[in-house]
Amino acid sequence: MDMKKQILVSLPTLGDNNFRKSIVYVDEHNGDGAHGWILNKELEQRVSVKLRKSMQLAINAPIYYGGPVEINQVYVMHSSDIILPTSIELQDNLIVTRDKQIINLFNNNQFPQYWRIVVGHCSWGAGQLESEMFGSRTMGKSLWTNLPYREELIWNVHPNNQWERGIEMSANQKVNDYLNF
Repeated sequence: MDMKKQILVSLPTLGDNNFRKSIVYVDEHNGDGAHGWILNKELEQRVSVKLRKSMQLAINAPIYYGGPVEINQVYVMHSSDIILPTSIELQDNLIVTRDKQIINLFNNNQFPQYWRIVVGHCSWGAGQLESEMFGSRTMGKSLWTNLPYREELIWNVHPNNQWERGIEMSANQKVNDYLNF
């Protein structure tokens, strides 16, 4: 099972508030574990104000919770119409940039078509994600379902609706997989 370049959708059985009703893009998954970002959880306004000030972001942009690991790290997930030398292409039209230069571009009203600022990321140790998906260490409860990367889910669905839409898309995918068996 390889979740690299997949979207994880938390199931209602997942009770951890860090991941409850989450959409996660997984950029790495191998024998050492997995890594990704939650993309649909906007931080409270008062927290965003402090973060914008600390990163010297002059615009009133929402900031999203990318995960519980290294929450002092800022990532900009964005479309591929702006790419800096330090940007990393994760997928067609999905780029991650951790360069202060992108904040400077934002402050000068230069933006990619789609973008989201996230703080922190997610990581799972070896075998941990698999056990959460198949229930081997979670009392038989599956905590996640997955989808192939869907650009429309990431960029065209409002973050407040992404989880519900992800659940719906996953269910439709499973039905299609079953019918095409």
